[in-house]
Amino acid sequence: MDLESFAQRVQAIIACVTAARLLHLGLARRQPALISFLLMTALFLFGLGSFPSASVTYYWLYVAYVVVNWVVSIFVVREMFALVLVKYPGIGTAGRRAMSRATAFAVAVSVAITARFWDRGVRASLGLFYLEVADRSIIFILGLAVVAIIFFLSRYPLHLHRNTYVSTGFFSAVFLSGAAETLLDSLSPHLYSPWVDTVQIAFAALCFAGWALMLRPETADAPAQVYAESPSDQHLLEQLESLNRLLGKAGRS
Repeated sequence: MDLESFAQRVQAIIACVTAARLLHLGLARRQPALISFLLMTALFLFGLGSFPSASVTYYWLYVAYVVVNWVVSIFVVREMFALVLVKYPGIGTAGRRAMSRATAFAVAVSVAITARFWDRGVRASLGLFYLEVADRSIIFILGLAVVAIIFFLSRYPLHLHRNTYVSTGFFSAVFLSGAAETLLDSLSPHLYSPWVDTVQIAFAALCFAGWALMLRPETADAPAQVYAESPSDQHLLEQLESLNRLLGKAGRS
Protein backbone atom coordinates (compact mmCIF):
# COMPACT_ATOMS: atom_id res chain seq x y z
CA MET A 1 0.00 0.00 0.00
CA ASP A 2 1.47 3.38 -1.02
CA LEU A 3 1.40 6.56 1.07
CA GLU A 4 -1.56 8.12 -0.77
CA SER A 5 -3.72 4.99 -0.36
CA PHE A 6 -2.88 4.84 3.33
CA ALA A 7 -3.74 8.53 3.75
CA GLN A 8 -7.06 8.02 1.95
CA ARG A 9 -8.04 5.21 4.30
CA VAL A 10 -7.07 7.23 7.37
CA GLN A 11 -9.11 10.19 6.16
CA ALA A 12 -12.07 7.89 5.47
CA ILE A 13 -11.97 6.53 9.03
CA ILE A 14 -11.74 10.02 10.58
CA ALA A 15 -14.60 11.26 8.37
CA CYS A 16 -16.72 8.39 9.71
CA VAL A 17 -15.83 9.38 13.28
CA THR A 18 -16.84 12.98 12.59
CA ALA A 19 -20.15 11.88 11.07
CA ALA A 20 -20.77 9.64 14.10
CA ARG A 21 -20.04 12.59 16.38
CA LEU A 22 -22.59 14.77 14.57
CA LEU A 23 -25.16 11.98 14.78
CA HIS A 24 -24.45 11.39 18.48
CA LEU A 25 -24.98 15.08 19.27
CA GLY A 26 -28.27 15.14 17.38
CA LEU A 27 -27.03 17.57 14.72
CA ALA A 28 -27.97 15.39 11.76
CA ARG A 29 -31.48 16.87 11.60
CA ARG A 30 -30.08 20.37 11.16
CA GLN A 31 -27.22 19.39 8.85
CA PRO A 32 -28.27 16.36 6.75
CA ALA A 33 -26.23 17.48 3.74
CA LEU A 34 -23.11 17.76 5.88
CA ILE A 35 -23.61 14.22 7.19
CA SER A 36 -24.02 13.05 3.60
CA PHE A 37 -20.79 14.80 2.63
CA LEU A 38 -18.82 13.10 5.40
CA LEU A 39 -20.23 9.64 4.67
CA MET A 40 -19.77 10.08 0.91
CA THR A 41 -16.16 11.16 1.47
CA ALA A 42 -15.50 8.17 3.72
CA LEU A 43 -17.08 5.67 1.31
CA PHE A 44 -15.29 6.84 -1.82
CA LEU A 45 -11.90 7.45 -0.22
CA PHE A 46 -11.91 4.01 1.35
CA GLY A 47 -12.75 2.57 -2.08
CA LEU A 48 -10.07 4.63 -3.84
CA GLY A 49 -7.52 3.57 -1.24
CA SER A 50 -8.29 -0.08 -1.99
CA PHE A 51 -7.29 -0.07 -5.66
CA PRO A 52 -4.06 0.85 -7.52
CA SER A 53 -4.24 4.36 -8.96
CA ALA A 54 -3.38 3.01 -12.43
CA SER A 55 -6.26 0.51 -12.52
CA VAL A 56 -9.46 0.87 -14.53
CA THR A 57 -11.53 0.39 -11.38
CA TYR A 58 -9.76 3.30 -9.71
CA TYR A 59 -10.38 5.51 -12.76
CA TRP A 60 -14.13 4.94 -12.85
CA LEU A 61 -14.44 5.12 -9.08
CA TYR A 62 -12.65 8.47 -9.21
CA VAL A 63 -15.02 9.71 -11.95
CA ALA A 64 -18.02 8.67 -9.82
CA TYR A 65 -16.48 10.35 -6.77
CA VAL A 66 -15.98 13.66 -8.60
CA VAL A 67 -19.55 13.73 -9.93
CA VAL A 68 -21.18 12.73 -6.63
CA ASN A 69 -18.98 15.23 -4.81
CA TRP A 70 -20.34 18.02 -7.04
CA VAL A 71 -23.93 17.18 -6.13
CA VAL A 72 -23.34 16.74 -2.42
CA SER A 73 -21.15 19.85 -2.14
CA ILE A 74 -23.85 21.97 -3.80
CA PHE A 75 -26.37 20.83 -1.20
CA VAL A 76 -23.90 21.41 1.64
CA VAL A 77 -23.21 24.99 0.53
CA ARG A 78 -26.95 25.65 0.19
CA GLU A 79 -27.45 24.23 3.67
CA MET A 80 -24.71 26.50 5.02
CA PHE A 81 -26.43 29.56 3.51
CA ALA A 82 -29.65 28.53 5.24
CA LEU A 83 -27.97 28.02 8.63
CA VAL A 84 -25.75 31.10 8.60
CA LEU A 85 -28.45 33.44 7.27
CA VAL A 86 -31.44 31.89 9.05
CA LYS A 87 -32.49 35.35 10.34
CA TYR A 88 -32.04 36.91 6.91
CA PRO A 89 -33.97 34.74 4.44
CA GLY A 90 -33.83 37.38 1.69
CA ILE A 91 -30.04 37.31 1.58
CA GLY A 92 -29.91 33.55 1.99
CA THR A 93 -32.39 32.93 -0.82
CA ALA A 94 -30.61 35.37 -3.15
CA GLY A 95 -27.26 33.73 -2.40
CA ARG A 96 -28.58 30.22 -3.02
CA ARG A 97 -30.23 31.28 -6.28
CA ALA A 98 -27.10 33.01 -7.53
CA MET A 99 -24.97 29.99 -6.63
CA SER A 100 -27.43 27.55 -8.27
CA ARG A 101 -27.60 29.56 -11.49
CA ALA A 102 -23.84 30.00 -11.71
CA THR A 103 -23.29 26.30 -11.00
CA ALA A 104 -25.90 25.27 -13.58
CA PHE A 105 -24.20 27.50 -16.14
CA ALA A 106 -20.79 26.00 -15.34
CA VAL A 107 -22.19 22.48 -15.64
CA ALA A 108 -23.94 23.28 -18.94
CA VAL A 109 -20.80 24.79 -20.47
CA SER A 110 -18.66 21.88 -19.27
CA VAL A 111 -21.11 19.29 -20.61
CA ALA A 112 -21.31 21.12 -23.95
CA ILE A 113 -17.53 21.18 -24.29
CA THR A 114 -17.26 17.51 -23.38
CA ALA A 115 -20.05 16.48 -25.76
CA ARG A 116 -18.47 18.50 -28.57
CA PHE A 117 -15.23 16.52 -28.44
CA TRP A 118 -16.30 13.17 -26.95
CA ASP A 119 -17.28 11.65 -30.28
CA ARG A 120 -13.79 12.02 -31.69
CA GLY A 121 -12.44 8.77 -30.28
CA VAL A 122 -11.61 10.34 -26.96
CA ARG A 123 -9.10 8.43 -24.83
CA ALA A 124 -9.43 7.96 -21.08
CA SER A 125 -6.72 10.56 -20.41
CA LEU A 126 -8.52 13.13 -22.55
CA GLY A 127 -11.82 12.23 -20.89
CA LEU A 128 -10.16 12.92 -17.57
CA PHE A 129 -9.06 16.30 -18.91
CA TYR A 130 -12.65 17.34 -19.66
CA LEU A 131 -13.78 15.99 -16.30
CA GLU A 132 -11.15 18.16 -14.62
CA VAL A 133 -12.29 21.17 -16.68
CA ALA A 134 -15.83 20.69 -15.38
CA ASP A 135 -14.55 20.07 -11.87
CA ARG A 136 -12.54 23.32 -11.82
CA SER A 137 -15.54 25.32 -13.03
CA ILE A 138 -17.94 23.94 -10.44
CA ILE A 139 -15.44 24.04 -7.58
CA PHE A 140 -14.62 27.65 -8.45
CA ILE A 141 -18.29 28.69 -8.20
CA LEU A 142 -18.81 26.81 -4.95
CA GLY A 143 -15.54 28.20 -3.60
CA LEU A 144 -16.81 31.74 -4.17
CA ALA A 145 -20.00 30.85 -2.29
CA VAL A 146 -17.97 29.43 0.62
CA VAL A 147 -15.83 32.58 0.74
CA ALA A 148 -19.04 34.67 0.82
CA ILE A 149 -20.28 32.66 3.81
CA ILE A 150 -16.95 33.12 5.59
CA PHE A 151 -17.22 36.87 4.91
CA PHE A 152 -20.64 37.04 6.58
CA LEU A 153 -19.41 35.06 9.58
CA SER A 154 -16.31 37.23 10.02
CA ARG A 155 -17.95 40.62 9.44
CA TYR A 156 -21.39 40.45 11.02
CA PRO A 157 -22.27 39.59 14.67
CA LEU A 158 -24.69 36.78 13.88
CA HIS A 159 -24.23 34.89 17.20
CA LEU A 160 -24.95 31.46 15.78
CA HIS A 161 -24.73 28.14 17.60
CA ARG A 162 -21.14 27.21 18.38
CA ASN A 163 -21.46 23.96 16.43
CA THR A 164 -22.60 25.91 13.36
CA TYR A 165 -19.39 27.94 13.46
CA VAL A 166 -17.32 24.77 13.97
CA SER A 167 -18.94 22.81 11.14
CA THR A 168 -18.93 25.76 8.75
CA GLY A 169 -15.29 26.58 9.49
CA PHE A 170 -13.94 23.06 9.11
CA PHE A 171 -16.03 22.25 6.03
CA SER A 172 -14.81 25.50 4.45
CA ALA A 173 -11.20 24.57 5.21
CA VAL A 174 -11.63 21.09 3.70
CA PHE A 175 -13.47 22.38 0.64
CA LEU A 176 -11.07 25.23 -0.10
CA SER A 177 -8.07 22.94 0.36
CA GLY A 178 -9.68 20.60 -2.17
CA ALA A 179 -10.13 23.54 -4.54
CA ALA A 180 -6.43 24.40 -4.15
CA GLU A 181 -5.56 20.74 -4.83
CA THR A 182 -7.64 20.81 -8.02
CA LEU A 183 -5.85 23.96 -9.20
CA LEU A 184 -2.38 22.56 -8.49
CA ASP A 185 -3.26 19.24 -10.13
CA SER A 186 -4.40 21.08 -13.25
CA LEU A 187 -0.97 22.69 -13.49
CA SER A 188 0.78 19.32 -13.35
CA PRO A 189 1.85 17.64 -16.64
CA HIS A 190 -0.55 14.70 -16.20
CA LEU A 191 -3.33 16.63 -14.36
CA TYR A 192 -2.30 14.72 -11.26
CA SER A 193 0.31 15.19 -8.54
CA PRO A 194 0.50 12.40 -5.93
CA TRP A 195 2.33 14.64 -3.45
CA VAL A 196 -0.21 17.44 -3.75
CA ASP A 197 -3.05 14.96 -3.31
CA THR A 198 -1.40 13.28 -0.31
CA VAL A 199 -0.79 16.61 1.43
CA GLN A 200 -4.43 17.65 0.86
CA ILE A 201 -5.70 14.31 2.15
CA ALA A 202 -3.56 14.66 5.29
CA PHE A 203 -4.77 18.24 5.83
CA ALA A 204 -8.41 17.21 5.38
CA ALA A 205 -7.93 14.33 7.84
CA LEU A 206 -6.59 16.79 10.43
CA CYS A 207 -9.57 19.07 9.79
CA PHE A 208 -12.00 16.18 10.28
CA ALA A 209 -10.25 15.24 13.52
CA GLY A 210 -10.38 18.83 14.81
CA TRP A 211 -14.01 19.05 13.70
CA ALA A 212 -15.01 15.98 15.72
CA LEU A 213 -13.08 17.15 18.81
CA MET A 214 -14.51 20.68 18.84
CA LEU A 215 -18.19 19.75 18.54
CA ARG A 216 -20.12 20.17 21.79
CA PRO A 217 -23.57 19.14 23.04
CA GLU A 218 -26.18 21.87 22.63
CA THR A 219 -28.37 22.68 25.63
CA ALA A 220 -31.27 23.93 23.52
CA ASP A 221 -32.55 23.56 20.01
CA ALA A 222 -33.79 27.15 19.88
CA PRO A 223 -32.51 29.29 17.01
CA ALA A 224 -29.60 31.57 17.75
CA GLN A 225 -30.46 35.19 18.57
CA VAL A 226 -29.15 38.16 16.61
CA TYR A 227 -28.24 41.09 18.86
CA ALA A 228 -25.76 43.95 18.99
CA GLU A 229 -23.12 44.20 21.69
CA SER A 230 -21.86 47.64 20.60
CA PRO A 231 -22.89 50.61 18.42
CA SER A 232 -20.68 49.30 15.61
CA ASP A 233 -22.43 45.93 15.80
CA GLN A 234 -25.79 47.70 15.65
CA HIS A 235 -24.68 49.56 12.52
CA LEU A 236 -23.59 46.30 10.84
CA LEU A 237 -26.86 44.60 11.71
CA GLU A 238 -28.82 47.53 10.30
CA GLN A 239 -26.84 47.18 7.06
CA LEU A 240 -27.61 43.47 6.98
CA GLU A 241 -31.31 44.06 7.62
CA SER A 242 -31.50 46.68 4.85
CA LEU A 243 -29.81 44.29 2.41
CA ASN A 244 -32.17 41.51 3.48
CA ARG A 245 -35.24 43.67 2.83
CA LEU A 246 -33.90 44.80 -0.54
CA LEU A 247 -33.11 41.27 -1.74
CA GLY A 248 -36.35 39.97 -0.30
CA LYS A 249 -38.34 42.50 -2.35
CA ALA A 250 -36.29 41.74 -5.45
CA GLY A 251 -36.98 38.03 -5.02
CA ARG A 252 -40.74 38.62 -4.81
CA SER A 253 -40.87 40.97 -7.79
